[in-house]
Parts: sequence; C-alpha cells; structure tokens
Amino acid sequence: MLFSHLKSLVPGARRVFVIYNPTQFEWLIRMAREAARANGLELVALEARDLASAARQYESVFASADPRRDAIWLPPDTSTVDEATTVPIALREAWNRNLPVFSSNLLHVKRGVLFALIPDNVKLGRSLAGLANATLGGEPKRGVQPLREVHTALNMRTAGHIGLSIGPKLARSFDIVYSEP
Repeated sequence: MLFSHLKSLVPGARRVFVIYNPTQFEWLIRMAREAARANGLELVALEARDLASAARQYESVFASADPRRDAIWLPPDTSTVDEATTVPIALREAWNRNLPVFSSNLLHVKRGVLFALIPDNVKLGRSLAGLANATLGGEPKRGVQPLREVHTALNMRTAGHIGLSIGPKLARSFDIVYSEP
C-alpha cells in the first residue's frame, strides 16, 4: 500500500531507498521487495545495525538520490530511524533536495514527510477478531500478513514544495491532510 500511494503521488518514482536493521526487519524488506516490483519500483534496501551506520547510509543516499525518480522510505525501525537524529536530518535533506520521503509514522507527516500509512486500530481489531474466529472454526492460519487496515496522512505543504500537484480528488482520498506547518 505504501508503494501504490507513492506512485499515485509521485508517478515518476522509479526507485525507493530504505535503510533498515536486518536482524529485526529482514521479513519486512522481503515483502517490500515484492510489493515494490509489483508497483514498478526498484527497492534499494541498505543495511544498518545501529544509528551511527544508519546516519552514514542516509548521508550517502541523500548525496546520490535523484529527486526526479527516487524516494526515501523511513521504516518503522527505531534502530535506524531516530526521532532526535535521523528524522531531522532526513527532513532537512529531503526539503533541500526536493526528495519525496514517506513513513509509517503520523508525527513524521506533521513534521514534513510527504505521506504516511498508520494503523487503523478499529479496523485492525475487527480483522484480528475475524482471524481468531476463523482459527477457532478450523481454518488454517495464514502466517504473517501485511497490514492493510490503515489510515493515510498527507502533507500538502511538502507536496507543493517538492513540485507535486495534488488535485482535490487525490487529496480527499487521504484520511488526514496537513496543509500548514
């Protein structure tokens, strides 16, 4: 869902950079590679096991990224995405270089990330109850599934700054829209 939203906002996107800790999020990156491919994107997944190596990776990514075709994903990985260090750097560099950055954290959108998908706890609860009932009814377990019960958030100020023209229909497709800093 992240990548389909990216393509709807930034149709020219071709490559997505993500910095992640493989000991915690290898499973997510495997799923993300398939999803990226299905959306016509190349996922460039760079490993970092701590904040210091993540900071170096972010520095390298921002130095080489092309704003016409690249985007950066801040994953839900606290070992590579830190509110006090990497997020401010990512936001500053993205703003200065007109790069789309997206996340899984609503606060990041308020601070300047282009968009985020966040859990819709009510829908998630209903989905989990359905899975529990299915399991009790003897249906086989499905294993790890990507989160589909989400709210979407968009920062219109950031979209305008990086040169995106977001029409009213597309903006209305988001649950939360920030238009002021």
